[in-house]
Amino acid sequence: MTLRAIAPILALVALTTLSACGFRPLYATAGDDYQTAANMAQVKVALINDRVGQLTRNALLETLTPRGQSSNPLYDLSVTLTESTSEQGFTKDNEATIADYQIIATYTVTRRSDTKVLRNGTVRARTSYNIVDSDFASIEAEDAARKDAARNLAQQLANQVAIGLRSQ
Repeated sequence: MTLRAIAPILALVALTTLSACGFRPLYATAGDDYQTAANMAQVKVALINDRVGQLTRNALLETLTPRGQSSNPLYDLSVTLTESTSEQGFTKDNEATIADYQIIATYTVTRRSDTKVLRNGTVRARTSYNIVDSDFASIEAEDAARKDAARNLAQQLANQVAIGLRSQ
């Protein structure tokens, strides 16, 4: 037998194994009464400090509640951010040419009815940017890195919220 003949058999075995272990796609709606998007829209995102917190919260709101926040949310999401920048790639004159920017978020998803913590943990987003001779260009690169990291972090947080709501 060749590999082409065995591949469909392996795929079939893999699919039946996944269904036997209780695997459910996170955003699936068929065959299940659970609606991930509808439940995610019931999450109230608390205010997050600083500019990067605003960027992260706005990206989270776009992901979790694209049609607007619920007037009676069922869940709360609280997030605390920590930012850090480290310089890398030094020249002979000991001047940095690259910087790593990292955001670490500690989050908690809580059900409002009984204050049960559904999920908590830490997620990280990291990006790099070039430090150049022009101060304006370096500031713009840092700002772009901050926005990219905030969007990435918001997506990770949205996934963690979906997992927490799905597993309740």
